[in-house]
Amino acid sequence: MLDVLNIPELGKLEIVEIYAYYDQPILYSCKNASGHYYLVVAAAEDAQFLTWLCVAVSTERLNLIRSGKIDLHDAFAHPENRYAIQVRVPYDKHASHQIDWTQSNQISEDMLPIPGECLDLESDTSPF
Repeated sequence: MLDVLNIPELGKLEIVEIYAYYDQPILYSCKNASGHYYLVVAAAEDAQFLTWLCVAVSTERLNLIRSGKIDLHDAFAHPENRYAIQVRVPYDKHASHQIDWTQSNQISEDMLPIPGECLDLESDTSPF
């Protein structure tokens, strides 16, 4: 798996739940050692990079996303703190990550999940 979990600006991240998988996790929640949660999706790919979109989420919001009360598009397009983190992970192991802090109104629509796509997980099984 590409090392999107090693982002010094966020701290060492650990996957909490995987919601979609295709050769590697492509939609998941994770948290850092301080207990801050993030929702992460594989958002774009080209010959040199896989770009991930990360948004910080509170426990309450993550549970709303997990239960389908907030769709995945809105979870990323309208983050609680009004910005998302774009992490471009190079395929070249000797190159460095590129990190951009992006205002929510600057996130490209083609990087977002399709409107209406929702998770449908039981909230009483939440690991949070």
